[in-house]
Amino acid sequence: MAKIKKVRQNKRMMQASPIAGSRQQKTAENAGYFGELLAAGRRSWLIVGVIALITLGTLGAGLKYLEEDANRQTANGQLKDGSQKTSLLNSINPFMANPTPSPSPQLSKEYIYAGGKMLAVEDANANAAPPTDLAFWRPSNGYWYVLGGQGSQQTSVQWGQSGDQTVPGDYDGDGKTDFSVFRPGTSSGTWYIQNSSNGALTAYTFGKQDDLPAPADYDGDGRTDAAVFRQSNGTWYIQRSSDSGLTAAQFGLGSDIPAPGDFDGDGKADLAVWRGTSASFYILRSSDSGFQGIAFGANGDTPVPADYDGDGRADAAVWRNASWNILYSSTGASQTFTFGDPNSDKAVHNDYDGDGKVDVAIWRPSNGRWYILQSSKVGQPEYQREVQWGQNGDIPVPAFYRR
Repeated sequence: MAKIKKVRQNKRMMQASPIAGSRQQKTAENAGYFGELLAAGRRSWLIVGVIALITLGTLGAGLKYLEEDANRQTANGQLKDGSQKTSLLNSINPFMANPTPSPSPQLSKEYIYAGGKMLAVEDANANAAPPTDLAFWRPSNGYWYVLGGQGSQQTSVQWGQSGDQTVPGDYDGDGKTDFSVFRPGTSSGTWYIQNSSNGALTAYTFGKQDDLPAPADYDGDGRTDAAVFRQSNGTWYIQRSSDSGLTAAQFGLGSDIPAPGDFDGDGKADLAVWRGTSASFYILRSSDSGFQGIAFGANGDTPVPADYDGDGRADAAVWRNASWNILYSSTGASQTFTFGDPNSDKAVHNDYDGDGKVDVAIWRPSNGRWYILQSSKVGQPEYQREVQWGQNGDIPVPAFYRR
């Protein structure tokens, strides 16, 4: 009874105390306030979550549209010149690829010719080569005379002697033709080369007295390889510039005329001969070691294969008595026309206008004049170019000298 009475007394005291009541009231008020705040916070986060979901959904749909639009633009937005259509949407679309600049037209390869033969292939990350220089070699004094022109200067250099055979080529790979001769000896032949890159003089023995020089770029390294065709056994001997190795290949007959050229367009000169008795070119392709025979021309013709149509492949071609007969590799069509004097002219086909196509041309010893049909000026008054350079007894050696 005493304990119950005491508890009731304490309860009456707490109810009678103003401080205790005040504290109890504030505690209840605070609990209600924080409860309401927590409930409001939960409602706010719910609203934020809903808004975020709506925003992300809208953004996702927008990005998907932009991606699909970019794909449509990429597939359908190409113009004839290769550029892309530009719009405000394209400019802000993160999926659109950056437009690429229009590439400037450039040759994939630059072929260096001399006397119509492919001597070297130059890395052509540049525009077309300068036109071929008119040049001749005078056996009486051993001088080379280069007329010069666009990208080249007129020059004369003494190199060689009477009895030598001219074998111009880019032996050092600098994109310029080097003055060079082949000198038949009593039992062997010697090559004498003046490098245009540094002026160094090179001499080495390669071949025999009766061999026919056939220099060209057989390994595709951009440098001319010393080479000969031995008629006694129908064998080619090539001193490769890429690794200084020797290639010996039997291809042809003793009566054949060597006519190397890049007939398959792989950047390497192919072994090839012209056989007058069958009026055919016989080619050993460097690209696949395949054999190819082309019946073209007639017995007595002179082979003049070169890239006349600019497709990167040598065309079978013959010349006789001022009559030119060309089989174009790009179309398979042939063309026959007369150009020159049948009694005295010499074929000096080369790329004289720098358009990547070898031009039909002749040199007339009687007056030392060059007659050139420029392939880039067909139908124009300057289509036929005439230049006096040389005299009777000279040997024409047109090439890219670039001095």
